Amino acid sequence: MNVNVQAALKALNRHGFSAQYCADATTAKKLILGVIPAAAKVGIPGSKTIRQLGLDSALRERGQITFDHWLKGMTDEQILEARRAQLTCDVLLTSSNAVTEQGEVYNMDGMGNRVAPMIWGPPLVIIAVGINKLVPDLEAARERLRKIAAPRRARELNLAVPCTKMGECGECNARERICRAELILHRAPFMTDYKIYIIGEELGN
Repeated sequence: MNVNVQAALKALNRHGFSAQYCADATTAKKLILGVIPAAAKVGIPGSKTIRQLGLDSALRERGQITFDHWLKGMTDEQILEARRAQLTCDVLLTSSNAVTEQGEVYNMDGMGNRVAPMIWGPPLVIIAVGINKLVPDLEAARERLRKIAAPRRARELNLAVPCTKMGECGECNARERICRAELILHRAPFMTDYKIYIIGEELGN
């Protein structure tokens, strides 16, 4: 898919986001760690990209307090507590399902603990996005979610939903459906600092 990265960066910055391009994952990791204050409590909702960058482990290694419900060995109660803490943390560290060349940030969520704090709560929201998630417009963003991101994630979780077999969304009403809450950031919401890093590698689903 032919998408102009520079056009996307200009549009995002024009829309109130602080966006920049990183050539590779190593550069992105260093930059992101550099903007997270040492005393900040960091929320890390479900994001394969953040784990691929190694940001979760790097933060814990430097003694950062993190709220990460993907840690192994957590009880259901601890997972719920971590998800709630992501709403009130100092820094939210996440990715997006797609970013458009028009300067929009697109997300779909199953529970809402990722999209909710992206709108309001943490004063700093950091979004790391692989080049594979850059799309021309919102129609392409939804298509990417339906045909790529959602089916892949559903397969990883071994969910009993039609898209794992069909290869694309069938607008199901399955109990385990993960496409439930859609969030589109057309502009950066008031009172929140957004830093978006578009990385020149394929990351996440």
